[in-house]
Amino acid sequence: MNPVILPPPLGPVTLRWSEKGLTAALFDGPAVEADAPADPHGAAEALLAWLAGDLTALDRVPVDPAGTPFQRAVWAELRRIPAGTTQSYGELAVRMGDPAATRAVARANAQNPVGIFIPCHRVIGTDGRLTGYAGGLHRKRWLLAHEGAAGFLVP
Repeated sequence: MNPVILPPPLGPVTLRWSEKGLTAALFDGPAVEADAPADPHGAAEALLAWLAGDLTALDRVPVDPAGTPFQRAVWAELRRIPAGTTQSYGELAVRMGDPAATRAVARANAQNPVGIFIPCHRVIGTDGRLTGYAGGLHRKRWLLAHEGAAGFLVP
């Protein structure tokens, strides 16, 4: 499968999967071999539906990211943040039952291999500012605007 080409500033996104679900969504990632099997989870179709305005389309795609149990727990919580809303790293740590885990939550968020589908772009700094995003802050800003999120501060 070739990368899914998204509008600027997103650009190409390469999707990879296992039998269980999506394992990676890479911005500017390398193309997958031409003989790769068809998208068994409908990730590309869901991504295009999300772009067309169905902001719940990505929620229906199963994900199967490799990670530690803690990372997987953080990533599961990220999928519970509704489109159009944001949450701080600290709020996410509190929601997970460990207010002292803000830095660990931020690290797990940064290591998310399935961006957009596991919406780490919806997590912002405690002060409301956009903070790091593996795909670049310009993409994070676009993703939040596309979903109709408000109230975040642009650095």
